[in-house]
Amino acid sequence: MKRRIIKTGLLIFLAAAMMAQDDVKVNALSLNWGMGNIKRQDFTITPFTHSDWSPLNVQLVYERSKKLEQQASLKFGQYSPRIGEEYTYYSFYNGEEIAEPHYFTMIDINYALGLSVVEKGKWKFVVGGKSKNQFYSSTYNFGPSGPSPLYIAFGLDLWLNMKFELSEKHHFKSNVSLPLFAYIYRDPYLAQDDEFFQNLISHKPLKELAERIKDGELESWGSSQSFDFDLSYAYVINEKWNMGCTYRLSMDFNQTPTNFSQVENVIYISGTFKF
Repeated sequence: MKRRIIKTGLLIFLAAAMMAQDDVKVNALSLNWGMGNIKRQDFTITPFTHSDWSPLNVQLVYERSKKLEQQASLKFGQYSPRIGEEYTYYSFYNGEEIAEPHYFTMIDINYALGLSVVEKGKWKFVVGGKSKNQFYSSTYNFGPSGPSPLYIAFGLDLWLNMKFELSEKHHFKSNVSLPLFAYIYRDPYLAQDDEFFQNLISHKPLKELAERIKDGELESWGSSQSFDFDLSYAYVINEKWNMGCTYRLSMDFNQTPTNFSQVENVIYISGTFKF
């Protein structure tokens, strides 16, 4: 009889705990906007180092914290670097024109999943994996035209997440990811060869993209290295809203078919809705 009472009490307690856990807000949606700086050198196109500042940096982040920690993000950035001063050139069709800057458009789609390994007081430390997917489209304008290389990468990273509550109103969070391996496509030297033109022959953008991705290679630390880090501060306004800022550092280095290096720094202001 006592055992039945104890079992019944435990079941009621567990049910209440589960209901209470469901009442806790474990979902968060953040919209970040910021100013970024990029430095890139791609020997496939040119030995020059391109650098630019841009306010066109937006990031959408969804987080879910329960038995497992989940984080999904969509990041967009666009830069317009130029080497030297503006100059004019003569176009056969339009006469005298001013050279346009280069354009770097970068889209990152990431999903991370991890398990909390340390929860002590105000600290929480999570270890897991991250699916890192990059789509970088560039246009180098040398006079009337120029190459438009692609950098496409589908990778798996080691993901480390840390959370710290300084007080009830002030929270800090940090993410670090290190690559395990990635499937990467880069254009050939000068972005044009026989295979490149064969990929273009269909004149169908999706088919062309699929053919380019098929030409990619599986790479690891021997030919591809990267590092992502961010540090966020959040001020808790109320039960549903946070506001804050985030610093993000992203580095990518690749050696196939030529050396590619890119370092990006972005400072975001952010708003977070918890539900």
